[in-house]
Amino acid sequence: MSDENQSVSPDMLVARLMNADQSVKAALETRDAAFSHLNDLLSVKSSVLTATILSNLDFLAKNNPIDVQNWANTLPRDAVKVGLSKVVVSGSEPIKTWDQARALFGHMVDMTVESDPRDVLTQCIEDQNTAGVVGWITSAGSGQWWPMMNESKFHDLRITGAWPVSRDEPPLAAIIAKGPIDIQLGHSTLLIAHDDHHRVGRAFGEMDLPVHELSRARSLVLFQIPHRIEESDPRLQAAKVSGLDGLRVVGALPNQNIG
Repeated sequence: MSDENQSVSPDMLVARLMNADQSVKAALETRDAAFSHLNDLLSVKSSVLTATILSNLDFLAKNNPIDVQNWANTLPRDAVKVGLSKVVVSGSEPIKTWDQARALFGHMVDMTVESDPRDVLTQCIEDQNTAGVVGWITSAGSGQWWPMMNESKFHDLRITGAWPVSRDEPPLAAIIAKGPIDIQLGHSTLLIAHDDHHRVGRAFGEMDLPVHELSRARSLVLFQIPHRIEESDPRLQAAKVSGLDGLRVVGALPNQNIG
């Protein structure tokens, strides 16, 4: 034991801890004020819950992974502040997806599991304070949930991020909540369209927008563009004219999440 430790009494250490706690409290109060102002700006064009999830994930993507532990305490806190009351989980490996959902949202909200991902989408569309966590997009086939987002009843839903955020590994889970998401936070954009003749790459390539296809289901294609495109962007209308029927924005991801 060092001489310094021998000379410090328990009361002095308790006092130091109390002072540190006061500093943490003051920092959280400052952060809460900034968070409130940010939400006022984001809510002009976005669902506040959706914007909160995306802004937190974007912060993590732009910072060192060592910040994960600190961030893990802020997203659940922020989400509850803007109204999140329930998280619904579904996936082909429900235990793993549940673990991802807990890592993402913590224990501050109720969490349930549904065997059918359609039930997740339905609960999210019916309650703007519910978020869904489902298994990440894989090959097209039975059990795929993303083609359901093409149904008119689910048009207001958005993929609001993916978890974990990683430079090296694909995501394990997708987060779903009610949109819209017209925000500029450095995310890439997820879009869906009917693309019978595989025109999507050419249509967006002519606009200097690279396309990364994530999955196909019959005529539907889900793809990613490594730029943020607002849902009202006139380039989307131009792409529709080129033959991409039903083209629309269905989500956004931090730039590190490439499926």
